Amino acid sequence: MSIFLKLLFKPQIRSSPAKFDQNYQVKGMTMIELLVGTVIAFIVITPLMGMVIGLLNDDQRESAKANTEEEIQSALDYIGEDVSQALYIYTNTTSTDPTLNMQIDSLKSNNFLPTTGTPILVFWKRKIVEDAVPVDTTKQPKDCTATTCNDTYVLSLVSYHLLPETDKTSIWCQPSGTNCPSRIVRYEISDGLKKSDGITYYTKTELGTQLESYAQENNNAYNPNFSLSKPLDNVTNKNNFPNSQVLVNYIEKFELDPSSTNDLAKLAIQGNALRRNDANATCATNSPYCPKSSVQLRGLSGLGN
Repeated sequence: MSIFLKLLFKPQIRSSPAKFDQNYQVKGMTMIELLVGTVIAFIVITPLMGMVIGLLNDDQRESAKANTEEEIQSALDYIGEDVSQALYIYTNTTSTDPTLNMQIDSLKSNNFLPTTGTPILVFWKRKIVEDAVPVDTTKQPKDCTATTCNDTYVLSLVSYHLLPETDKTSIWCQPSGTNCPSRIVRYEISDGLKKSDGITYYTKTELGTQLESYAQENNNAYNPNFSLSKPLDNVTNKNNFPNSQVLVNYIEKFELDPSSTNDLAKLAIQGNALRRNDANATCATNSPYCPKSSVQLRGLSGLGN
């Protein structure tokens, strides 16, 4: 048995001299070997890091592009729903007919529109007001329920503007840089809610809390003397314009095609997806990261009939 054990452990003892030989020394890497290894690792890792960073940047740009395309489409859908109730769309093209010649510019020069930004799409629409007119003429709108009142509508002027941001600390200028992006904003100026005679307005008290926004005293910008038969006269009261509603940001272009008519609006919106991540990004010609969408929007025909 002892002979067998000696034969079994003999090769292991020989193969592990460091454990039994006090003079045995384990050799490490020299400085030259370390330097060469470092250089090789640098040569291999650097292009890999560059590729990874490039992939991350591409992913970031593609994500920004997808968000921009989605927001532009949502904006066009919203505008399309808005214009579907339009009774009269203002044009902005040169025409031999003076009543059609540069209508939006005429409204702007006469201070009929808010002065912030550039008006692009302006139209009159009928705005539905649900459960607002009592069937019983002795009742008031404040007493309305879904079964005791009818729906009605008020005349509203809607104006979409392209508004550039100038404040570099604004939430609309992120990331902050030399030039801030532009956004599309919406203004709406509405008539007050009238009684069945079509002349007299309900007071704020008669309208109650739910409908008080339709009181004439809350809509001072609306000019009661306006008539669709003379769309360039008495358009607004030129004061107390309402606050704007932001529709979409990071917009490069927002244009109304000159071939638009008083019942058909041809719009084009171009976004700037690169500006979402790069404060100095600009749109190059045919850049895939500056997506553009166009649409034709038709309003109501025959002034709503």
